[in-house]
Amino acid sequence: MCRGTGELIAWECSDRDKATLKKLIDRLEKWNVQVYYADNYQAYESVLPKDKLVQDKAETHAIERNNCRMRHWFGRFKRKSIIVSKSVEMVHITVALFARFRVNGDVFDILKIGQTQHSIII
Repeated sequence: MCRGTGELIAWECSDRDKATLKKLIDRLEKWNVQVYYADNYQAYESVLPKDKLVQDKAETHAIERNNCRMRHWFGRFKRKSIIVSKSVEMVHITVALFARFRVNGDVFDILKIGQTQHSIII
């Protein structure tokens, strides 16, 4: 998540391990990340450059809020759920739609509602 814009710029769906983190970090290289704020998960120390890593829960509230919203809104992300997608592609599509229309945009974009109708609905 970009701290400057609040946009969700990349994610990786898989196990919470070093290999998955490495894929995400490789994808983030094109943004020339200056600082990584993370919790105290051990894999971060071994993969992220030490001079760019700040491990502090106080700095991760925005991404944790997004994670919580996804678990709340989408059954497939609940920890003890019987809703399981057998397709990794569907998980990626769900996250992409969430990023595009909730985090990085306006949900009304998907409905193609104009400004006047937008104010009436709210």
